[in-house]
Amino acid sequence: MTLDKNLFIADYISESREILDTLDDIAIKSMKDNRNSGNLKEILRLLHTLKGSSRMMEFKQIEAVINSLENIFKHIQNNQMEITTSSIQLLMGISSVLHSVINKIEDNGDGTFEEYDSIIENIEKAAAGDVFTTDFSKKSDGIQEASENKNSQASKIDEENSEYFHDSQTIKVQISQIDSILQSLDKLIMRQIKLKTEIDNLKAQDNSGDFQAYQELTENISVLENQSVDIQKSIISLRMLPFDIILRPIKRSIISETLKTGKNIDFDIPQSEITIDKAILEKLPAILVHLVRNSIDHGIEPIKERKKLGKPENGKISISVKQISNRIFVTVKDDGHGIDYEKIREKALKIFPERESEILTADQNELLQYIFISGFSTKDVQTELSGRGIGLDVVRTEMDKLKGKITVSSELNKGTTFELSLPASLATQDGMFIQISNNSYLILSHYIKEVLTVSKDDFLRMQHGPVLNVHNELVPIFDFDSINEPAQKNPSTKNEITVLILEYLNRKTGIIVDKILHYGTVVIKTVPPLLKDFQALQGVVFDENYRIIPVLNIPDTIRRFKGVNIYDAKKLEVKKMPKVYSILVVDDSHTTRHIEQIILEAENYKVSTAVDGIDALEKMKQHHFDLVVSDLKMPRMDGFVLLHNMRHKEELKDIPVIMISSVFESDTLEKVKNLGAQGYIVKSDFERESLTAKVKELLND
Repeated sequence: MTLDKNLFIADYISESREILDTLDDIAIKSMKDNRNSGNLKEILRLLHTLKGSSRMMEFKQIEAVINSLENIFKHIQNNQMEITTSSIQLLMGISSVLHSVINKIEDNGDGTFEEYDSIIENIEKAAAGDVFTTDFSKKSDGIQEASENKNSQASKIDEENSEYFHDSQTIKVQISQIDSILQSLDKLIMRQIKLKTEIDNLKAQDNSGDFQAYQELTENISVLENQSVDIQKSIISLRMLPFDIILRPIKRSIISETLKTGKNIDFDIPQSEITIDKAILEKLPAILVHLVRNSIDHGIEPIKERKKLGKPENGKISISVKQISNRIFVTVKDDGHGIDYEKIREKALKIFPERESEILTADQNELLQYIFISGFSTKDVQTELSGRGIGLDVVRTEMDKLKGKITVSSELNKGTTFELSLPASLATQDGMFIQISNNSYLILSHYIKEVLTVSKDDFLRMQHGPVLNVHNELVPIFDFDSINEPAQKNPSTKNEITVLILEYLNRKTGIIVDKILHYGTVVIKTVPPLLKDFQALQGVVFDENYRIIPVLNIPDTIRRFKGVNIYDAKKLEVKKMPKVYSILVVDDSHTTRHIEQIILEAENYKVSTAVDGIDALEKMKQHHFDLVVSDLKMPRMDGFVLLHNMRHKEELKDIPVIMISSVFESDTLEKVKNLGAQGYIVKSDFERESLTAKVKELLND
C-alpha cells in the first residue's frame, strides 16, 4: 500500500528548513576554518538526512541535487579535492535555492525547480575541477530594469524580501508551551472569581448607598471574565487538528484488510471538518481500527448467511463524527450479526463459575461488562484479523485516559453501534462540583446522566443494597463514603436526598451527595507525584481560594462500588491474547522516524523512537524492545557503532536489527551483516510492504 505523503509534508518542511539553516551556519564556520573535519562530517550528515527524507517524500530533483552535492563533500573529506571558498559558496547558493523550493512545497508545489539543470551542471563542473558558478539567483536585464516603474520596483523588493522570509502563516509551538499559558490563564480566571466574590461581600457590608460604583466595577469584572474566556478558547484552538487527518488512512487500511476476509463490505467514512485535541487524535486510530476490525470479524456475516437473513450481500460499516457543545461523538456502526448476549452469558459462566447466580440473572447491560474484560471473546477460534488488534479492554482503558466514554447498543441480526464520547480538548473540561462529608469533589460532566432529588421512601431495598426506579430501570445506589471511609459523619436528618446518576459502559450507578455546589469549565492539572499511583483520582483543580479539589475517577469509583473484577481474566489473557511486539525506530530525521512509526503502528506494533545511537541505548536501558530499526548515518553515534554496542551487551545481543540506508553499497551491506544486522533496506526501494514484511519475518509474526 502506498503512503499518503501529504500526511508527512508539514514534518518534512519543518525538518528541511532546520537542516538548511544549520547548513548555512556550518558553511559560514567552514569559510573561517576550511579543514575542520568536524564541520565536514556534520555537513555530510545533514545532507544525508535531507537526501533520505526527500527520497521518502519522492522529491526527486531535491534528492538528486543533494546527492550530487554530497559527492563533492565526500571527495573533500577523502582529500580527493581541496575545500575552497567557492565550494562553500556553492553549498550556500544551493541552500538558498532549496529554501525557496521548500517554501513553494508548502504552497502545494511539487518540489521541481527551474534552476535544477544549472545546479547539476555546476556541481559536475566543481567535481571535475572546472570553473563553476555559485550564484543561482535570477538576474534582470539592465535595460528592462531601467524601464521599470515605481510599482514594479516595489514588487521586486517584495520578491527579494520573500527570499529571506516566507510568510507561511504558521509557526512551530510546543504543546507544553500552550499548556503553560493555559495554566497561567487559569490562575488569572481564579483571581477574577475571587475578586468578584470580594466585591459582592463588600457591597453587602457597605451601607453608604453608593451602588453605582459597585455596578461599574461589577460590569468591568464581567467584561474581563468574558475576554479571559475568549482568550482561553483561542489558546486551546492551537492544540486542535482536523479529524480528517486520521479518517482517510484508517479507511485505506481497513479496506485492504477486508479484501483478505472474502467478505463484501461497503464503508461509509465521510470527510469531517471537526477539529479535536492533538493528544486525543494521536490515540484514536488504534481504537477506531480495532472497533472496525471487530465489526468485520465478529459483526458482518458471510454472504450466504446474509442472503438467508434477507440482507443485502454487501455489509455496511460506517464511521461518523459529530460535535455537540464541547464533546465529540464518534460512532462506529455495522449492519451485521449483532451481539449475541447468550453467547456472552455462556462464555462468562465458563470463566467465572463462582458467579453463576449473578450471570444467569444478568440483563443485557450487565452482560456487556464482560466484553470489556481482558482476554474475553465469544469466538473459540482466533482469526488473523481478530488476533491482530488490541482488545476491547484496552479500548476501554485508553478511553478512560482520554476522559472519554463508550456506549454500546446492539440488536441481534440488525447490527451493533459503538459510540465514543470524547472531549474536544483535554486542556479544559466541564464538570460538577459536589460536596460529600464536608469535602469537595469534581465529577466530569460526561459521566453524569442526571441529578435527582428523592425522598428516603423512594429507595427500594434489594438483596445487594438499595436501588432507585429511574425511568423504569432499577439503578443501584451507593453512599460514596462506603469506599471513602471518612473519619466521622453525622447522619442526615433530611428526608430529601440528592442523588447523582452516573453512567459508564452502559451501566448506571447512583451516588448520594450532600450538596451540588456549582457547574463549571476548568483546567485539570495532573495529580501530585505522591498520588500518581492513586487510581481514585483523575486529576485536581483549584477553586477561587486556591484549595485543591480532587477530580474523581468515575470508572474506578464505579468498579470499587460494584462491578466485574477486570483482573479475574488475567490467566485467560496470558493464554489467548496475542503478544504486542515493541519496536524501537532510530533515525535523526524526524520525517523518516514519523513515516516508519506510522507504518509500524498501523500493523499494531508498539513503537518508540530515538534520535541517534546514544539515545537508543538509553531507551534500551529503560525498556525491552523486540526489534530495532535504525538509520546508518546519525550524529553522536551512528548505526554501525550502535549495532557494535548492542552485539557486545549480553542483554541486547539477541535483539534483531534492521538497518536503513539511503543508497545501496555492497561494502556497507557486508559490514552490517558482519556486525550482526538481520536486515538491510535501501530508502530508494522503500515501501511499506518491504519494511513490514521484514519485521514480521524477524518476529515470526
